[in-house]
Parts: sequence; C-alpha cells; structure tokens
Amino acid sequence: MQERSEEYFEDKEMASNVKRYEAMMKSGVFTYFDVEDIENVINFYIDNNQLLNAQKACASGLSIHPTSQELKLKNAQLYVGRGMATEGLQWLNMVKELSAANYEFCLTKGMAMVLLGKTSKADKQFDKALNMVPFPEKEDVLFNIGDALENSGNYNLAIHYYKKGVYENPKNEEYYFKLGFCADRAGLYKESIDYYQKYLDFNPFAENVWYNIGIIYNKIEDYMNAIEAYDYAIALNSEYQDATFNKANALANAEKHDEAIKVYQEYLMNNPQSLTAKYYMGECFIQQKAYEKALDCFNFIIKEDDQFAEAYYGKAMVYDELNEFLDAITCYNKAFETDDENTDALFSLGNLYVKMEQYEDAVEALSKAVSINKFDIEAWLLNAEVLDKLGRIEESIRSLMESLEYLPENEDVLFALSAYYYRSGNVEEALIWFEKAYILDKDKVDLFFRICEDAKENKEINLVMNKILKS
Repeated sequence: MQERSEEYFEDKEMASNVKRYEAMMKSGVFTYFDVEDIENVINFYIDNNQLLNAQKACASGLSIHPTSQELKLKNAQLYVGRGMATEGLQWLNMVKELSAANYEFCLTKGMAMVLLGKTSKADKQFDKALNMVPFPEKEDVLFNIGDALENSGNYNLAIHYYKKGVYENPKNEEYYFKLGFCADRAGLYKESIDYYQKYLDFNPFAENVWYNIGIIYNKIEDYMNAIEAYDYAIALNSEYQDATFNKANALANAEKHDEAIKVYQEYLMNNPQSLTAKYYMGECFIQQKAYEKALDCFNFIIKEDDQFAEAYYGKAMVYDELNEFLDAITCYNKAFETDDENTDALFSLGNLYVKMEQYEDAVEALSKAVSINKFDIEAWLLNAEVLDKLGRIEESIRSLMESLEYLPENEDVLFALSAYYYRSGNVEEALIWFEKAYILDKDKVDLFFRICEDAKENKEINLVMNKILKS
C-alpha cells in the first residue's frame, strides 16, 4: 500500500499510527498498539467512510486488548454503522455496565433499535443518551439521531429530534433544511414549506430549496406558487433543467397550456431526447384541441421508442375526441399491450365501448382493469353501471361487494351499492348501505339518486337522512 502524504491526516500522531498499522497489515509482522493508538487508526477509517477497514482495525486492537471496553463499544458502533444491528447488540451486551453512564452506549443501542424497527425502544435510548451527553456535544448528537431516523424512514420521529436541535441552536440552518425534507416526506406540506423558508432566511440563493418548495406546492395543487418557486430556482441557476421541466408541468396543471407548451419547448431545446416532455406537450395540445400537433408529438415518440405506452394512449385519446373510434380502440389496446399495467388505457377503452353501446366489450375491458388495479374506483363504478345496462344488476351488486374488500370506506362505492340494491328490490339491504354512505359523506347523496331517481320520495330513505342530520 502506498504511503500517504502527511497533509491527509489531522495530526502527525494519527499519521504515524495509520502508517504503522498499514505496514503491519501489508507485511504480516506483528506490531504492538496501545488502545489509544488503534482508536486513532479506527477513527481515521471512519472519517474516510471506510467502515470495513475500521472494523478490521478494531478486530486487530481487540486481539491485543481483548478486555478493552472502549474497543468493544467501538466494534458495536461499527456493526450498527454497517447496518448489522443484531451483531452490534451482541457487542453492546459485553459492555452493558456502560449503559448507566456512557451516552455513546445508549446512542448506539438506540441506532440499533432503529434498524430493527423498534422506534419506541430507540426513543428511550436516545433520551437516556441526551441526558448524559456533555452540553458542547449535544447539538451534534441531536443531529446524528435525526439523521439516523431520517435515513430509516422514521420522519416524524426525526422531526422531533431536529426540533430539539433547533431549540439548542436556532441559528443552525441545516436543521431547517432537514426539517423541511422530513416534513415533506411525512406529508406535513405546510410545515415543510415553513421550514424551507426559514432555511432560505440564511441561504436565499439556494436554488435546490426553491425547487423543493415548488415540488411541495405542486403536491398540494397550489400551482401558481409552485411556478413562482421554480422561477426563483431558474433565476438562480439558468441551467436548472429539472426546475424548467417541473415549471412546465405546473403550468399544464394550472391549465395554462400555451405557456406550458413554450416552457416544454424550451426544455426540449436543451434535452431533445426527453420523450416524456414531448408526451406532456402532446397532452397540452389535446387540451387546446390542436389534435394534429398532438398526433405529431405522439408519432415522433413512437418513432423514437415503439415501447412508449403513453404515446399510444395519447393517440387513442386524440382519436377518441375525433370520434375515430376504430383507431382509438387499436391505440388503447396497443397502449395496454405495451404496458400491461396501464389500466388507464383499459378504463378509457371501456368508456369508449360504452359510448359505442358495445356493453359486453365494455364489461370485458373494465373487468380486466379492476382485476389489475383493485383500487380504481371509477372502473368499479362504471363496470357496475354497464352490468346494470345489460340487465345484470345482481352482477353489479356482486362486483361492488368485491370492491369493498379494497375500498371499504369509499362513499361513492357505498352509495352505488345501496342504489343497485334498491333497484333490485332489496330495500332493506339498500338502507343499510345508504346509512353507512350518508354518514361518511352526505354531500355525495346525488350519486345514489342518479342511479335510482324514484327513491327521492321514499319515506325510509328520507327518515335515514333526517336521523343522521339531526344526530
């Protein structure tokens, strides 16, 4: 192994220890290290993210000092750092007497519990560690706890510790960035924006944070604020292509299709291979009823990649709008053939067959859609409606009963199920499902009456509604 320059080491003592250790490993000739010296070697490898080498050094140290509590604890930390929680806990058990006074012991045990998914036990260990940690180190420990929880996907608990870090040092902007990220992942979108804004108070030119804020605004369908955030990101970095692409998407979502198309075109000038941008631009042309331009986009994509299922779906939507039904059917089928999980294509195909009054074909397409995507509410409802049109109302009921296995609290399904029971003459069963649906969302009761309009005058239905309104 080549010798390293002194400048790579924090101090001469560490340099000397690492060089002696690596020389020993290369030659195989035993060299004595005291505990502090081998810890220097271990810490060097940890600082350089070479955990396996650190663990090998730790094993060498333990062969010289088999009773060293410091090295046993370090070995436990290394196992946990490498994601091997069980092995880490085994080594912690060898030094469990440290648990009463050593915060690193409690911190390591907490990290192991996080890896094992035992967050409540981890929380207890972290609190014990924080009660022991010297004040100057507390902020770093809080950050490390939050980081470990974040990396394991425990975002709410990570927020708890990052907030404690802010309390310790409200001027540490990194906490606000971490809080913004974790709050976003936890679905706390307003809080996420607030934390990112606080980060921007320290670093107003952080284009990646403006970009993240744009994403969150897009998630909550606040498209105008999303566009503004992406504009800030682009103003700070004119080559921020992801921000340009997302801005175009936000404009399209805000139904500003002319502007969206211009931004997609700008993006495509720098990213001509982006078939996804070309597809979204085609969707905007459909919204503008510029069908030939839309077809040009989709045909271009298929020429470049004949397995791009969405392009066939886009073509199908155009032909559907133009009432060119045979071409639409061909393209919907091609979209599904290319991507056998594209249930949107099957649903749209079923809807098209309904328009054509080819109800048996519609049932086939819709039944296939719900067999693949059990949570497609619209497909379940349309399938039940078409079965009813075919005079197969008992099948409508059976289909909706099956859907309840996947959508047990969906008021649309419950109202529809109640309506088909009512139309089948089973008023008693209809009332049971009607009451459940009405309790969930009385504002959707029109769905029930659209299926069986004559039920508006039914006394029992009205009694259920009045009872719930008065409760």
